[in-house]
Amino acid sequence: MDNTSQIIERSAELFAGKRVLLVNPQADGLTASLEADWQVWTWDYAAWLGLKGRLDEACLSFSHLCPEVGQLDAAILVMPKAIERAEYALAQIAPLLASGQPLYLVGEKKGGVSRADKLLGQFGSQPEKLDSARHCQLWRVQLDAPAAPFALADWQQSFTVELADQQIELLSLPGVFSHGRLDEGSELLLEEPAPLPVGKVLDFGCGSGVLSIALARRNPECRFELVDTDALALYCAAQSLARNGVEAEVYPSDGLSEVHGRYHAVISNPPFHTGIRQDTGIAERFFNQVTRHLLPGGELRIVANGFLRYPPQIESHIGPCRVLRENSRFKVYSAVAPG
Repeated sequence: MDNTSQIIERSAELFAGKRVLLVNPQADGLTASLEADWQVWTWDYAAWLGLKGRLDEACLSFSHLCPEVGQLDAAILVMPKAIERAEYALAQIAPLLASGQPLYLVGEKKGGVSRADKLLGQFGSQPEKLDSARHCQLWRVQLDAPAAPFALADWQQSFTVELADQQIELLSLPGVFSHGRLDEGSELLLEEPAPLPVGKVLDFGCGSGVLSIALARRNPECRFELVDTDALALYCAAQSLARNGVEAEVYPSDGLSEVHGRYHAVISNPPFHTGIRQDTGIAERFFNQVTRHLLPGGELRIVANGFLRYPPQIESHIGPCRVLRENSRFKVYSAVAPG
């Protein structure tokens, strides 16, 4: 069981038998070992897959928005990686609680929970640390008054990306990769003028959709599919595609779990962090699995930090790896499947 779940379980008397909203949990045994009327909201598709067989479907939500759960006794937020994602989640959770009810925050000490006093202090005057163990902390605040209603528009950020050949209007939400800006890696990949192979293109870890929008305009004969594990990213990608008049399919996937069929090209700025830890295993599993989704002659085109030793992995699974372009921090790699 994850450390954050263990520290919640240590305070089981606070939650047992109560109607509790649990937000951003790990897909472990907490909801089975601690008997409560659990209502779960996650934006992580991998967690949703792991929990869907353990909870009633009506009690589990995968969305960019918190479900409107009534008659709560308490709510728990497991600290996300990005502070701004925590603020976004708390702004939706707090209005579901009545004055005097408890709002809990749990997380790893090095993962942002040290800011719990400030994060919870906007909802009550006396945030308190209840427990500290296994490198985690559990905090609580009791609401002084009903929280202000949540408005999604207050958290959406619209911004414009200027490329040499086009202008792109993007929508972003807190915690979505490169929130509110074009990251340096994606910018480098989009500087590459070589066309993609004509046909189906998969955008793995699509974020707000900037790669697909730009490349769909440059490659009008291609059909794009965008996947991500983050519900907020998927919402932003769908909205950004619509704003730019680009048609594409957008759907959740844990890695390549929901991807079927084979593609003429796969593009990605692949993630290499899980929570607060660097995890190149995501990319390693991706290279291992993506080969079965590339047609003969299909191209894998990715951008990555230059210090990551991706070329040997790419070549062992797909084929010869070329560097299309690079700068002091990033490299754009291309490999073509044999055949």
